[in-house]
Amino acid sequence: MIEIWRNDRLFTSFWIFYALMLAVLIFTTPLSPNEAALFYRFKGSPEIWIARWLHEWIAGPVGLRLLPFTLGLINLRLFYNLLPDVFDRVEDRRFTLVIFALLPGVIVSNVLLNDAIFALTLTLLFLHAYRRDMRWLQIVTLLLLLGTDTAVFALYLAVGIYSWKKRQRPLALFAFGLTVVALLFGLFDVGGRPRGHLPELFGIYAALFSPLFFVYYFYALYRRAFEGPRDLYWTIAFTALAVSILLSIRQQILIVDFSPYLLVGTMIPVAVYLRSLRVRMRRFQRGYRIAGRIVFATLLLSTLAVVLHRPIYHLLGEPRRFFVAPVYIYRDLARELSAEGRTCVRGVKKRYEPLMRYYGFPPCSDGNGSVKRGL
Repeated sequence: MIEIWRNDRLFTSFWIFYALMLAVLIFTTPLSPNEAALFYRFKGSPEIWIARWLHEWIAGPVGLRLLPFTLGLINLRLFYNLLPDVFDRVEDRRFTLVIFALLPGVIVSNVLLNDAIFALTLTLLFLHAYRRDMRWLQIVTLLLLLGTDTAVFALYLAVGIYSWKKRQRPLALFAFGLTVVALLFGLFDVGGRPRGHLPELFGIYAALFSPLFFVYYFYALYRRAFEGPRDLYWTIAFTALAVSILLSIRQQILIVDFSPYLLVGTMIPVAVYLRSLRVRMRRFQRGYRIAGRIVFATLLLSTLAVVLHRPIYHLLGEPRRFFVAPVYIYRDLARELSAEGRTCVRGVKKRYEPLMRYYGFPPCSDGNGSVKRGL
């Protein structure tokens, strides 16, 4: 396996290729149903309003995706700036940054318009401000997070618990106050009836991190709970995971709800793994190295499935249950309707109506529309 994080030239080349890869995905991937829903949603977080403004200058999906692409690159730098708190070796920091960049959830959030990317940026900025004791920036980032459509109360709760433990009373009281405000007036809704969405939640996190990496992530948080260090990164990640599991009993959890606060803890499983590996003599490391390579290989496969979704979709014969099928099916449907001279569409599921509306085909209000159906 080529360890690009050990070679300066390969490491630089990787990031150039990574940025170009994201740019290609931005230009070649049709608009997704979730992006269309965010575009027409009445309530909007700051990044949605900025994306709409950019869309007026740059038409098409590219205009909507310019902001997440820019923030995604900024997030890589912000995340890397936090790693000296955890790793002493430069190659360990680079290795962790590569893993963070390759996570399927990070790639998707860097390409598609979403609610999570701005929350991730602000969370990383807060952590940067915290480690440098920049109190004004801590306050600004925490206040701005209140306007994001994520489960930000979990972050506030974690910050409050950790700062109270560290006897930082002003920050703790401020965070606890924001927790109450977020629960009462925030954009994230808490409620529902017990339905048992826990298996679905773990499926979401498996897609966010890749299956085996999430299993080890879960184990690393559990192990840190007993062995430590229970630093701020661990407190945020553990609180977000615990709260999401509790809420999944009563309501459906979306991937953007808690993902920003789990992603900031990506360094934890890497640190646990490297520590477990290096405390052993080299002749006893073989099993750990094999397990690490298997986890890394599954992460790469999940990443490739996201990056190469278009050729894979066509290679499989365009299956309707493929995870990107709606993106292409409704784009093709819009082209067919346009060729037929239609001006509206009927028979489309409600969640896909904003997407068809974006393509210029709102739901028909009379009997003159198309009866074509998508999914």
